[in-house]
Amino acid sequence: MKKLFLITCAIYLAGCGGGGDSSSGDPVTGADSCATGSGSALTFAESLPLADNSDASAYKVLLMGNSHAAGLRPTLERLLILGQPGKPVDVQLAPNPGFLEERVNDGVSEQMLECEQWTHVILQGQKYSTTNSVSYPTTAAEYWIRGSKELGATPIMFPEHPRKDNDWEGQTLWDLHTGIAARENTCVAPVGLVWDEVIFRDPALALHQPDGNHASAAGSILTALDFYQVITGQAVESLPNLATFDIDSATEQIMRESVSSLLFLFPPCIFGE
Repeated sequence: MKKLFLITCAIYLAGCGGGGDSSSGDPVTGADSCATGSGSALTFAESLPLADNSDASAYKVLLMGNSHAAGLRPTLERLLILGQPGKPVDVQLAPNPGFLEERVNDGVSEQMLECEQWTHVILQGQKYSTTNSVSYPTTAAEYWIRGSKELGATPIMFPEHPRKDNDWEGQTLWDLHTGIAARENTCVAPVGLVWDEVIFRDPALALHQPDGNHASAAGSILTALDFYQVITGQAVESLPNLATFDIDSATEQIMRESVSSLLFLFPPCIFGE
């Protein structure tokens, strides 16, 4: 059985491999990890307490999601490297972008989760109704949360930011994802709530790309700041200056203050339960 698992990981090189260019050098791929025998078969069945990996000696983060997760990866990695000098950082993106439910039987995502010893697994791509008229099952999200915890990783749900000029999605997606956490304990990053706060404070700030859906460079920085504090447990105020991210000091201050205040008001994790 072990031999079959190793062969499977070798076949799905992209699935167990890196998530694109890494600013910390070539990342160790999941296929390499499997080849050394570190892969472990998960059951995805047992509900375990939520582990706190904020003090890990290295951060190894897996992003599972669609184009929103893909857009976050490089910025999050750069931010973790900036704020954690001397600590190894590797942020990888799972292949086959799509909804979480589509990943359950895609033949790749489970192998990627099992092939590496992730410290954190960011889960994005829970279906929701853009008209607020349809309810979608959350069983796939709960499945990936259980598998992540079984591996010893800290799962973090990623509720997407609201679309441009949308005043209800931030809160609705927060409620949806905290509902998932109530059934299967997981961290939930208050992404949409942070965006709502920043937009309220500076309506002229361009957080969206022209499509009104995906994050701009500034939007990606804001979301990455949110995840930085959730992953490390360290306040974003402790980060060095973000001049290399090409944002002005006033915007940086608004972003830092908004992330800090919203994470205080809406604690993302309840560890040990």
